[in-house]
Order: sequence, then C-alpha cells, then structure tokens
Amino acid sequence: MRPDTETLAPIPATGRVERVSTRGWGRHRTIGAAVRAAREDTVIVVAPGVYREQVVLDRPITLLVEEEGTAELTAAEGPALVVRGGAATVRGLTVSGTRGGQVAVSVTGGSLTLEAAIVSGGTVEISGGAAALLRQCAVQDVTGTGVTATDGARLGAVDVRVDRVDGNGVVLTGSARGELVGVHLDSITGAGLVAGGTATAVLDRCELGRIGAVGVAITEQATARLTDCVLQDIAADGVRVTGSASFDAAWWPAVKPGMLVGAQVGDPGNGGVTLQRCRISRTEAAGLLLEGSPEVRVDDTDVERAGSAGILATGQSRLALHDVRVAHTGQTALAVRDEAEVRAFSGALTDSAANGVFAAGGRVLLRDCEIRGSALTAVHLVGTTEATLVDCVVAGTPEIGVRAGERVLLHVRGGVVEGAEHHGVHVDGAADAVLRDVTVTGGTIGVHLDTPHRPLVEDCRVSAAAQTGIEVAAGCAPTLIRTRVDGCGAAGVFLGEESRAVLEGCEITEVGGSGLAVWAAAAPVVRDLRLSHCKKNGLYFGPDAHGLVVDAEVSHTAYPSVYVGSGADPTLLRCHVHDADEDVSQAEGGQATFQECWSTDVGSATWGSTPAERSALAVPALAAGGQRRAVGKVNPVASEADLDALLAQLAALVGLTGVKKDVKTMVKLMQMVQRRRAAGLSPPPMSRHLIFAGNPGTGKTTVARLYGQLLAAMGMLASGHLVEVDRGQLVGEYVGHTAPKTEAAFRRAFGGVLFIDEAYALVPEGQGSDFGQEAISTLVKLMEDHRAEVVVIVAGYPDQMRHFIAANPGLSSRFSRTLTFDDYTSDELVEIVEVQAGEHDYRLSPAAQSALRSFFGATGRGEGFGNGRFARKVFQQMTEQHAARVFELINPTDEHLSTLEADDLAGIDVDFRE
Repeated sequence: MRPDTETLAPIPATGRVERVSTRGWGRHRTIGAAVRAAREDTVIVVAPGVYREQVVLDRPITLLVEEEGTAELTAAEGPALVVRGGAATVRGLTVSGTRGGQVAVSVTGGSLTLEAAIVSGGTVEISGGAAALLRQCAVQDVTGTGVTATDGARLGAVDVRVDRVDGNGVVLTGSARGELVGVHLDSITGAGLVAGGTATAVLDRCELGRIGAVGVAITEQATARLTDCVLQDIAADGVRVTGSASFDAAWWPAVKPGMLVGAQVGDPGNGGVTLQRCRISRTEAAGLLLEGSPEVRVDDTDVERAGSAGILATGQSRLALHDVRVAHTGQTALAVRDEAEVRAFSGALTDSAANGVFAAGGRVLLRDCEIRGSALTAVHLVGTTEATLVDCVVAGTPEIGVRAGERVLLHVRGGVVEGAEHHGVHVDGAADAVLRDVTVTGGTIGVHLDTPHRPLVEDCRVSAAAQTGIEVAAGCAPTLIRTRVDGCGAAGVFLGEESRAVLEGCEITEVGGSGLAVWAAAAPVVRDLRLSHCKKNGLYFGPDAHGLVVDAEVSHTAYPSVYVGSGADPTLLRCHVHDADEDVSQAEGGQATFQECWSTDVGSATWGSTPAERSALAVPALAAGGQRRAVGKVNPVASEADLDALLAQLAALVGLTGVKKDVKTMVKLMQMVQRRRAAGLSPPPMSRHLIFAGNPGTGKTTVARLYGQLLAAMGMLASGHLVEVDRGQLVGEYVGHTAPKTEAAFRRAFGGVLFIDEAYALVPEGQGSDFGQEAISTLVKLMEDHRAEVVVIVAGYPDQMRHFIAANPGLSSRFSRTLTFDDYTSDELVEIVEVQAGEHDYRLSPAAQSALRSFFGATGRGEGFGNGRFARKVFQQMTEQHAARVFELINPTDEHLSTLEADDLAGIDVDFRE
C-alpha cells in the first residue's frame, strides 16, 4: 500500500538531478552511487526496482521515487537507510528490514523528512540530537518496535499508520520529543505508545486500536499531551501512567485536611499528562490507570466499556477530571487507593458493574458530578479516605447510595442521593461525616449513622424512605440541625440504645410510624422540633429512655402525640401539642417531667391549654417512680436552690480563694445578663471561654466540671457535662486526620464544656508545621460557629499557656479571662489529706497533722509540683505504713485501726511531681 501523495508539498526545483535505475536508464545503477556523486541540495530520482544496498545520507539531499512503480530499498546487514547529518528528504521509497527486530531506518544526526514511504519489516529509529518527520507514511510488519526516538531526538509523525507490529508501536525514551498528528496505531501486540525518561509525547487526533498491551504508557518523568484521540480494543489499560513530570506548582492548590469542599484545580502549564476530548473504549483492564506519583489532568473525555475500573488512581498520584464521562465499566467507574488524590468536576459515572466510586485511602473531591446506575453501592468509601461530594447526584443503585466506613472522613454538601434500594447514606465503623444541604430520597433507610464520632446532618431533607428516615445506631451521638424528614414508611428519626443525639430546628412530617422514636437508655437533646402527621406517636420514648426536649410542636398524630414508656424519664420544656386526639400517654412507671407544656384542640388533654398551666402528670409520675436517674440533662428552669448547692460545692473545695471569687463574679454577671435580656436590654460583653493557668493537681478539672454545671443550672448550657481531652485526642497521625478528630471531640461537648488539658502541647516549641496548629485553627472556627452550644476551657502551666494563646490570633479574642490556680499552701495540703482521710474512715492525730505540716513545708516545689495529687499520694503511703504498723499490734482497737499517727509519715518517699 502506497500512501496518498496528493497533499504533500512539492519538491523544490534545483539545478542538479541525479537519476538511478537498476536497468541502466539513469546515470547510476545504485542509490549509493548517486548519493556519492551528488552535491548539496541535489535531487536524486529513483526508478522503480529493488535496491539491495545501505544508503547513507550525511548532507542535504532530496531522494524521490518516480511516481509510477515501487522502489524498494533493502540491506543485507544493518539499516537500509541511514541519516547521519544534513537535512535529507526521502519520498515514495519502500524501506525493508530483513531480520526480526532489525532497524530499517536509522537517523543519528541531522534531520530526515520521510514522505509517502513504507517501512516494512524493520524499525524506524531516531537517536542523539537527530530529528525525523514522517508524513503520510506506513510502518508495518515489524518485530520489535515500530518507531523509536531516544536521547534528545525529535520525532514528528503526520498521517502515519503503524500497524502489524509484534512489539510496541512508538517508543520515546531519554529526553526525546514526539509529536504525532493523525497517526493510526493498529494491530500491535505490545503497547501502542510508550514514553519514559524525560520524554515528551504529543498526540493529536490519533487513533489506537487492537493493541495487545497498554494503549499509551507514560513512565518515569515523561510528559504527555493527548488531544482528540481515540483508543479502543485495548488488551490491557487504555492509558497507564506510572510516573510523569510535575505540572506547574500552582495547578494543585493546597487544601487543609477536611476542607476539600472549596478545592479547585488551576492551569497545569507544562509537565504532567493531559487528555483532552479523547475517547477510551473497550479496554480489557482499566480505561485510565495511575500508579506511583504522576500528575494527570483529563478534560471532556469519555471512558467506555473498560474491562475493570474505568479510572483507577493509586500511590501518590494526583488526578484532575473535568467533564469526564465513565460508562459501562466491568468493575468500578472511579477507584482510588493508597494516598492518591482525585478532584473531579462536572463528570458522570454511569452503569458500572460494581461501584460508581470506590476509595480505600487518599482524598476524593466530586463536584457537580453524577453517579448513576451502579450495580453495587454507588459511592463506597473505606480505609482512611477523605471524600467530599459537592452538588452531586447519586442515583439508582440496588445497594447503598453513599457508604463511609472504617476511618473515612465524609463531607457531602448539596446535591441529591436518590433511588438507593438499601440505605441512602450509611456511615459506620470509625468513620465521621458531615452532610449539609443534601436531599436523600428513597431507600429502605434514608440515613443510617453507626459511628463513635458525632456526625453532623445540617439543612438536609430526607424523604420517601420505605422505613426509617434517619436511623441512629446504639451509642452514636450525631447532631441534626434544621433537617426535614418526611414521607417515610416507619419512624422519621430513630435513636438507638444509649445514643446521644442533638436535634436543633428539625421538622418531621408525613411518616408512617412515630416522628421521633427514642429507644432504651438513649438521651437526646432536642430543641425547636416540629412534628406533624405521624401515623403513630409524635414523640415516642421507649422503656428506660431519657432526654431533653425544648420548644417542640406536635400535631396531627394518630396515636398520643407524646408517649413515655415504663422507666423512661425525659424532660419536656415549653412543648405544644395541638390538633390531636390525645396529647400525652405515659406507661406505668413512666417518670417524665413536663414544664410549661400545653395543648390546644386536643380531644383528650392532660396538659393545660396555656404554657403557664403546668401539667399535673409530672408530679404523680415522680411520686410513683421515686427519684429520677441523673442522665446529665439540663435543669430547664434555674433555681436558687440549684445554684446555691453548686456554689456550696465550690466553696467546700480546699484553697482556691481567687478562683472561687472569680467564679462567683461570673455567676453574678451571667445572672445579670439573664435579667437584662428579660427586661429587653442588651447584655454586657461576656466571654464564657476560660483559661485555667496553674500547676498540676490544683483543682482545675474539678472547677471546670462545676463551672459547666453552674451554666446548665442557669439555662446557659443544655447539659453542662464535661468532656476532657488532651493533644492525643485532637491531633491526628497523618494528613487529613486532625480536623475530624478535633471536630469529633468538639461535638461530644455539645451542650457542655470542652476541657483541653495541657493545651500548650498543641504548639510544641520549634514545630511550626506540627498538626497541632491545624487543631487550633479548627477549634477557633468551631468556637465561632457554635458559641452558644459549647464552652471551651484550656488549661496548663501559666508561662506555657501564654505561649499557647499567642500561637493563633483568634485565641486571644476568644479567651479573654484567665483564672489562676495557685499552688496549695502547706496548711491546705494538710486539709486535703484530712478530707481524704475522712472519706476513707481515717482521721489524723494532732501529732500527725503537725508532722504533715512540717513535711509539706520542707518539700521542694519545682516545676510540675503535684499539689493535691501529691497530697493524695502521701495519704496513700501513710495508710500503707499504718497498715504495717497496726498489723503488729495484738487486739488493735477501733481507734488504732482508724487513726493515722506521725510515725506513719516517717520514711515515706513520694515524688513531688505529678
């Protein structure tokens, strides 16, 4: 087959022509003879025939074959055509190799333009600084490699066919550059194109088909550009990238862990691998595979009918996808492993035989993407994956829409999850999740949460689930904010055993079961809840359930609007039931407390018709059931007795004169805030967050716990419980781990106090890039976003706490008050020992008191002095000495058994440090 020559540029006329013919029609019988006789810029015209020789070109020469007939050049040994220098042009020649793998055309210097030629049975090889342009040529029937460019060689190929190659089609190595336009690679047993070293491959409007290995392989530090290319019928991966040069640094903007929502991708510039307007179809393995640490960008490209994954990113690769469509894959459409990072924008992943997206590690961002028709779970995330979906549509799967397990961090913002036959969104293992402004429609369960973290569901809608809208498993503690649940076949929201959910501003309506179902030992905190049109109860508290419900409205329920099971002890404050047959039903043994609750338009009403009429049900329930169990609930209405009791506990603490005064001052200030608000006046400026500065053992944790209880008693915190953490519970071990750990700790403290002991450890000296800075930044934002829900107390040594506050500009504005915990005096340490002794049925003799005072006075108080902990250690050793002493007595009296003497202090060895 001779390539078409109509579009080739004409050979410029020259003053000298050398003619070659095997039949003696020209001046020369061999091409070599004509070359030797030619001067520079001579045109050598070759007549049809077979020329058995090696032709070497080392100066500017044009060699062309007469238009009629075929001129074949073949050498007995070595390449048939060799270019060593000058600018040579060869047109219409057939160059044949005679042995498998032999080089047919070798360009080692100068440049060669090979036009309308056929190279058969041998390789075209360009090396060194040479250049070759192949135009409308065919390279065929080759064993080895069709075309090779090595070192600093330059290869151009326009409208070239490379086919029937037992090996690789085109190979670029070293620093070679290949530019292929309109090239067809077909029937190749090896790879279609391979680029390695620091080579550059540019493919424009190329077609690769019936390739026996990888379609395009990019390795090491190579660069590749594929535009408007088609790859199909590939026996391995369509495009495999195991290494690449880097793009310009700005192409991949750094994103803080947990903040992928706003991630973008810039102009890649030079380097890397790009595919634009390409189609990869019918591959036996992956359509696109990334291994190692390459950087790849793909735009407006289709990947269809891959035998395994459509796109697979592994290692530390970076992949940006813009308007990429992956369809009908034999396995997962998009798979991510190891530490790979993928950012996909405006794409579609459809009709995969496995998952739409599967990630086992790495970071994944999907923005404005569609995941439809997967045979398994649409988005399946495991390992340590950080995944973010923004304004995506996840639809049509027989399993789960979005599943996050193991240690995944999942963010979903906007978009729709619909048509999953099992769960719409499923979070389990040690995964954490944030769902914002998401619509979840259909499925057996809309959202299932089963994790020790505090997942957040905010401004979402969950509708048309066949069973439960939102299902919270045992022990889980999610936060649901301004979320609507409707049209579900069973319960709207189900809270499993011992769960600790927080619901704020939510609405549940048109459900086939109870609106909010609270199971045994669950203790939710619920504010501003709207429940309506439930075919069972609006609020259902199962046996032994707990909880606090404030400002709820319940209406149009088929069963009693509020049901309280046996042993359940929820507190309901300012709740309103209307348009129902019955407001409250309480089983025998139910112990609910109702305050300022009322009913209107209710057939059988227990509550009064105005908020001021307190329900009589609360009193007999308490009387019948006895004392309610404490479950850390808020006392909704502050009382002087509550405050007095807590302040009495504070006053009973040993020492801490200045701290006690500061706390009492803050209590008075907060009471004034409440009174001013009640009078319609603006409150004075006040920060509830505190710094506790002092040595170990000075009562910081104890005061923090009391402070939270005081705030709860005044109605300024929901529960006032204390969550105590340190650096290890806030700072992660790897990139992407810190922010979710910090958020989880903060969520556990919702309604109470987050107490960070040794907070200065978050900013260790000399470690500016430490993950602790990320924990601080996360805390600062959370404190701003949830200023009313959580009080944060940071504690540690005074000097180091000043260093901590200076570490972030946002800290000083949020922590404006410091409580200083002074070391205990010797008398106070003796008092602590006396308190310990009394709690364990011991007493100190006067001699023991005096000896203790002297002992504490003589104890060195260097850095890390343990204060109260040191005193408790001394007491413990005194009891051990006492036991050894009294054991030797015959018939010891009760006084002997309970009195600690000065002798029990002799010789004890207690480290004064914590």
